[in-house]
Amino acid sequence: MVELALRFLIVGALAFGGGGAALPLVERLTVEETGWLTHDQFAVGVGLSYATPGPILVLAAFVGHYVGGLAGAALASLAVFAVPVALAGLAAQLLERFRNIPWLADFARFAAAAAIGLLGVTLVSFVRPVLALEPLLLLGAAVVAFADARGVSPVLLIVAAAAIGAGAAVVSAEGFLSR
Repeated sequence: MVELALRFLIVGALAFGGGGAALPLVERLTVEETGWLTHDQFAVGVGLSYATPGPILVLAAFVGHYVGGLAGAALASLAVFAVPVALAGLAAQLLERFRNIPWLADFARFAAAAAIGLLGVTLVSFVRPVLALEPLLLLGAAVVAFADARGVSPVLLIVAAAAIGAGAAVVSAEGFLSR
């Protein structure tokens, strides 16, 4: 159980960038180095964890339960968040201590702008290949953004998209009625 806790402390300390970024580390620590899970069992754990919010927490509980039952699930779940929570607490104390330093406030403002810029670059890097394959996705995204800004119900959007898709299939030479 100590080794389980240590391995998930490592995951919590080193896994930056969300669940997808942490998967190779979790796999190495729980499949390749310890043999606690097979690759197939790990794949099942990943599938289950991504069906819910908080995939790394769910994956930690999955591995912990497999290794040590309910106690293992609780231990791995606590361990995976111990380092980030401790670092967040330390950062909060440091920020409170240095809050009134003008250049630090400027730095934080510019760092936030840089982070938003990086998120934008990441979004573009994910969207560009998809748009090359299916340009109508851009139109769909624009319609969803417009509808969201106007307060249109998501249910109405889904029904409208289904109706448009069915209508396009009927009209299309390759639609479902031509088969």
